[in-house]
Amino acid sequence: MSEIGAYKKRILSISSNVKITAERPKKYYYSAKSDVQEIKDAEKVSRTNGHPEHDSYPVLCEYLYNELNIYPKRIDEKKSSNSKGNNGNKWLHPDIVGLKNLSDGWDRDVVSCAGKHAFNKTALWSFEVKIKINLSNVREYFFQTVSNSSWANYSYLVAQSVEEKAMDELRILCSGHNIGLIQLNCENPSESQILIPAIEKKELDWDMIDRITKENPDFKEFIDLITEFYQTGKIKERDWDIPEMKQV
Repeated sequence: MSEIGAYKKRILSISSNVKITAERPKKYYYSAKSDVQEIKDAEKVSRTNGHPEHDSYPVLCEYLYNELNIYPKRIDEKKSSNSKGNNGNKWLHPDIVGLKNLSDGWDRDVVSCAGKHAFNKTALWSFEVKIKINLSNVREYFFQTVSNSSWANYSYLVAQSVEEKAMDELRILCSGHNIGLIQLNCENPSESQILIPAIEKKELDWDMIDRITKENPDFKEFIDLITEFYQTGKIKERDWDIPEMKQV
């Protein structure tokens, strides 16, 4: 692959149909389709095969739990009340949310002390999941993530495939809005990569948390589970969307 990379500029100058993915090692492929057509074809596959975006949710949950020690929870936007009309909740719901127990491994007295100060023991995460990101959709997908995930301490846009050209735009956008980017490996979740780390937001957006909680029962359950953790100091794995636990 390094040999191909050495001729990257020459290859791209010969044909504009050669495209490069953003992950490492980079993948080179030929496509006569436009960026827009590639996305349309991906959506067509989604309708034919059930919805690969939905299929990637448990993969992401597995990665979050096993690699990042995050307890994941799926938020189903179809359960929302839509109390503000059909378009009232557009770009409101994240696909996956998560809780990370920052006090895991702390001394018992330290845990008790931190418990007197709300949310010193946890970090909340939010994820917007997509199939493919290229120049035709990068800004739409990014600002959808800003809209529905920036309430959390850590906000991420997640995709199975990211084209290198879209990465240049994402680096600029992510740095300005504290959003991160994860490349999801559906074949081997442990090999998923954080291409751009999210910058921690110290303050949660409680107004947005309140709105999502009122609209969606899955998100309300997420908030209830956080409250239970602060009251009991315990996390029940069966209450979270951990694929391994669901199979037991």
